[in-house]
Amino acid sequence: MVVLAVTADDDRYAAVRSEAIRIATEEKGRLILYDWDAATVLGDPLPSNWSGEGAAEDVPSELDEAALEAAGRSEIAAQVAEARQAGVPTTAWLPSKPGAEPLTEYAREHGVGTIVVARDLEAAGELERLATAATDPAKDVREQAQARVVLVPNDASGGTEG
Repeated sequence: MVVLAVTADDDRYAAVRSEAIRIATEEKGRLILYDWDAATVLGDPLPSNWSGEGAAEDVPSELDEAALEAAGRSEIAAQVAEARQAGVPTTAWLPSKPGAEPLTEYAREHGVGTIVVARDLEAAGELERLATAATDPAKDVREQAQARVVLVPNDASGGTEG
């Protein structure tokens, strides 16, 4: 079983990560942390053809702590380490496009059975809102996902299925 959890490089999704670790532990699954803030309208967080010859082809579909550090995402690397210390095999992904649609597409492509997302997830800023036309990303994930979606209040440790 694969669990996908929305995270960011700060603690606003700590409850989401906690619930995802609990679910992955219970179901003896693995966890992928999906960095909601990595994709911006200003650029791709991962190497591209502009970064060097063949760089885009060398990017794995999931990143470990070393790859996250190399991509300048030490906060996400620390979150991966924390989940691994809790006994859950964990990696992360830095999406190149913002919004709910890329998240649900990634979940489908990677056989995700459960997506854990903050109930009150909002577009990070005006540029992202304009780029994605998303007004309620949590609702969009629930409607588009082919996986079970668990919604977690940001200030609580328990989730509810949506």
